[in-house]
Amino acid sequence: MSDPESAAATDGRSILETAMLLRAGRTRDMPALSLLCQEGQVTDFCFVVTAGKVEIAKTIAGTKHALATSGPGSILALMSALDGAPCSVSMRTLADATVVEITRESLLALLDVDQNTDSTLAHQLALLGIRHLRGATDDLARALCHALRSPDRTGRFESLELARIQAKTNAWPTAE
Repeated sequence: MSDPESAAATDGRSILETAMLLRAGRTRDMPALSLLCQEGQVTDFCFVVTAGKVEIAKTIAGTKHALATSGPGSILALMSALDGAPCSVSMRTLADATVVEITRESLLALLDVDQNTDSTLAHQLALLGIRHLRGATDDLARALCHALRSPDRTGRFESLELARIQAKTNAWPTAE
């Protein structure tokens, strides 16, 4: 297993340096093809990948499409774990993997300023989320511009392109 605390870095300082995030969950060894979250289902967990690869996929017009893979240092399903909304993508391990599984309750306790006086983790997660959402917004703007400039000017998006943008909002590599 890789060292989860050195797995990823953001702006010179690892979000995983804040070992609180890793201590808040339980380490799970996941066999290949283990489902972390299912598209359309609510999850009470977010995951930090410490070893292995996770596939992010979405069903479009009845066909499952692999959109991206995430590896060590990635934080997965964080938004769903925080807001309780259904997952917009499915995530499964591609091979044997190790993740730290963090419950919604533990995550919210870490982010609660009344319970936790160290706001470093909340600040790092907020900045990470903002960076990834900005990237998805930029991708969406480029896709819209491309669609509006298409020869037939239909202004339609490619479903797969939109799904890839959506995948970016659900899997956050902490180093790019």
